[in-house]
Amino acid sequence: MSNNRPKWIHKPYPLVSHFRDQLRISLSFGLFIFLFLRFFQPFGLGDMGGQKSLYILGFGFITTFIMLANYIIAPRIVPRFFDADKWTVGKDILYGLWVIVSIALSNYVYHGKIGGQIHDPSAILSFIIITASVGAFPLTIMVFINELYLNDRHTKNAAKINEQIESRELTQQVEVQQKEMVIGDPESDYMEFGTDNLIFIQASDNYCHVHYLEKGKMSARLIRTTLKNIETQLSGFPHIQRCHRSYMVNKQKISKITGNARAYTIHFTECDEQIPVSRGISKDKFFV
Repeated sequence: MSNNRPKWIHKPYPLVSHFRDQLRISLSFGLFIFLFLRFFQPFGLGDMGGQKSLYILGFGFITTFIMLANYIIAPRIVPRFFDADKWTVGKDILYGLWVIVSIALSNYVYHGKIGGQIHDPSAILSFIIITASVGAFPLTIMVFINELYLNDRHTKNAAKINEQIESRELTQQVEVQQKEMVIGDPESDYMEFGTDNLIFIQASDNYCHVHYLEKGKMSARLIRTTLKNIETQLSGFPHIQRCHRSYMVNKQKISKITGNARAYTIHFTECDEQIPVSRGISKDKFFV
């Protein structure tokens, strides 16, 4: 029997993209490094004199700074790698290992220059090994546990949302009335059709792909307008909402919701397209 389930390292995983979370994690790791070095005192730290605590605190500051710098700079250097919708367990671990190595290199320079320690170039390997041994195993375990927890939570929440969707279907069929709507620029590039025909809209720079039903079949059209403009134009249609920075969906066309560790995914009745739901979207409000 073939197994189509993705390997664990290929499973979806949330990317830490909010500065508040990045700062919190960076400070936590900096504190952890300080406490670890203060307690175990490797690299000859036990032989130091009265300024030892202040000197060790420098390692914590460097760890916090390097982590925060990586969070801010790395996505700007390789933005395609840091695509939040394609972030996986493997990418998170790989990125974490890079951060660990960059911290080790920075702490090596600090220990040699500020601490006045003399090292031959081979000594840098010991810094990397010790730093990796301190961080790599806990990093992998943390990602493993977090992936299991988030996947289980999102899967259970998706099941509850699907029950709500099923319970509303008959009510929606009775209450929803076909209304005409216009999206785009009425003077040049626009579309006019019934609200019940719209499936979803996908942003593409200054254009939008409109996916809709035409004579019962799926069609798509590219119009010159932004998703923000369409969101304003359709503000009077509460069942058509933005679920992602690049998508708006017709909630009446949702067939079910699935969840993984990274996010929720919207499925439709009339097509096989799957649309992500941003982590910043309130699930309780959106799926009401």
